[in-house]
Amino acid sequence: MVVVVAISAVVLVVAGIALSASFNEEKKVVVSDEFRVARYNAGITSRQVAELSHIAREKMKQANEAEYAKDNARAELLLNEAQIANNEAARNAAELSRHLQVLIGYINGMPGGKSQRYAYGAMTAEISLVSEYIVYTKNLNEAIVSIARGIEMGKQDQKLIEAAVARANANVKRINELNDEFQSKITEFDLSIQ
Repeated sequence: MVVVVAISAVVLVVAGIALSASFNEEKKVVVSDEFRVARYNAGITSRQVAELSHIAREKMKQANEAEYAKDNARAELLLNEAQIANNEAARNAAELSRHLQVLIGYINGMPGGKSQRYAYGAMTAEISLVSEYIVYTKNLNEAIVSIARGIEMGKQDQKLIEAAVARANANVKRINELNDEFQSKITEFDLSIQ
C-alpha cells in the first residue's frame, strides 16, 4: 500500500517537473497558508518517525545489554518494546507519504519555474527517503525477530542477525544521503521564494 502511494507520488512529481520546465522563470511564487500547514504537518510526522526510530535502536541496545547480563526476560521485553516502536515508526512513515502527496498537489498549482523545480526535487528526495525508510523498518524488524528467537531458543543465529543489521545499516546510509539531498533542495526552494 505504502509503496503504491510512493510510486504514484513519484509519477506526479515527474509529471510536474516536465510541465514546470516549459513555464516562464519570472513568475513570483507565493506560498499559500495551506502549503505551509501541509509542510508543517509533514515536518512533525518526520520528527515522530526519527524519534520512534531512536527509541527502537535504544531498546535494542538495552536488550543486548540485558542479554549479555543473562537477563533474558528483560531482553525479550525490551525487544518487544523495540518492535512496537519500529512498527509505529513504519506507520508514521506511511502517514508522511500521505502528507507528501498533499504537498505535491500544492506544488503542482505553483507557477512553473525554478522554485517549483526545487520543490519537486525536494519532494522526489523525500519520497525516496520514505520508501527507503519503510524498507529499513522491515529490515530492523527482521533483526529484532531474529534476536528474540535466538534468546528464546538459547542460541543466536549470528549470520542471520548480522545480515539483517547490515541491510538496516545500508538503509540508514541511503536515508542520510537522501535527507541531505532533501535539505539542499528545500533550502534552494526557500531561498527562491524570498
